[in-house]
Amino acid sequence: MISSVARAQEPRPLPKAEVVVIGVDGVSLNLLLPMIERGVTPVLGDLVKRGTVGPLASIWPLRTPQVWTSMVTGKFPGQHGVWDHSSHTYFNPPPFRTKTKKRVTSADRNSKAVWKLLDDKGIKTLTVGWIATWPAEKLKHGQMVAPIELIGDKRQTSIKPSFYLGTDETVWPTAIKSKVESLYSLPSKISNKSLKSFADIPNRKSPLYQLPKLKRYVYGLRWSLARAKTVEALTVNLFEETPADVVFSYFQCTDSLLHRFWIFQESEEAIVQRLKGHGISTKHVRELKKRFGRVVEGCYRDIDQRIGRILDKVAGSDTLVLLTSDHGFGPADVPHEMKSEPYSGNHLEDGFLVASGPGIKWGGKLASTSVLDITPTILHFLGQPVADDMQGNVLLDLFEA
Repeated sequence: MISSVARAQEPRPLPKAEVVVIGVDGVSLNLLLPMIERGVTPVLGDLVKRGTVGPLASIWPLRTPQVWTSMVTGKFPGQHGVWDHSSHTYFNPPPFRTKTKKRVTSADRNSKAVWKLLDDKGIKTLTVGWIATWPAEKLKHGQMVAPIELIGDKRQTSIKPSFYLGTDETVWPTAIKSKVESLYSLPSKISNKSLKSFADIPNRKSPLYQLPKLKRYVYGLRWSLARAKTVEALTVNLFEETPADVVFSYFQCTDSLLHRFWIFQESEEAIVQRLKGHGISTKHVRELKKRFGRVVEGCYRDIDQRIGRILDKVAGSDTLVLLTSDHGFGPADVPHEMKSEPYSGNHLEDGFLVASGPGIKWGGKLASTSVLDITPTILHFLGQPVADDMQGNVLLDLFEA
């Protein structure tokens, strides 16, 4: 018989979240399902098996800030006011466009995001890395790490925001800032050995670096891995210290790396065609494919493992898990229409949704869903009202009757 003292000394099981939302940029079923079949993404494969999956319709013109903001507000850009990374581009309708470049921030959002709606109801949230959340919102019951988008001379390798030491207003509450920054991974600390599962990195004197963009893109590979490591570490560690009812976490390398290395996974003939179309030398095609042909698959494998480790820590049998994407990715025309991205694939209109958890149909298929449906579905699951001006629907087809 176990004594009462022994029972008292047994560690209590850690609390789990009620809802976990993981955003993975640029993923679509045309890539994901074959990856699952080949065993590249076993965690996502298991979630698909135990849940419901379907394409997730996006919002044209597929600008990252507007789509991810629509997902967490249930509203169109015309309602929430976020159109692009900066306010001066033609993606901003004329009434909203500025003559000078201005970084778009959370202060430009006119609608409450779902974490604020939940905060108002006393529901605890943890938000890590979500697009267009800087400056971090001052929540009563939540924690947020908001990546900042560098502009001008300070921009490094991507227009997508990331985590940088010493930046202001990236962390809420401010008392955890030192803890948060201790968990940042830096690109300078990512070794070639760390990148082995992605690529065989050329040495510094390699003639490959004479090709357009390639040196910058290799740095982008380090940057993307550092960001992914940071998102995982922050999500797991902050949740363990202060468990939340709802967790939002966002990964982006599945988009940024496919912009940089897509073509190298294709045949040598396809690579030759692409390079010729951009006036780039083709004499290194075989070596390019050998060194960088695994980047896309390596990125999917890496993110799958990170999602698995996050779910092990924050999700339980009663947790609703939603994996979402803002758009898809696929083959590009030859030559690629954007001269600034000579090795990229193309955005596709549909992202994906995988839902798993209590009451979710096993092996279910969704025919028609939208990024606008995510917030109404989260609110419905938590027993919260869905605002009349939200444009999405509750995805009742996810659930058993």
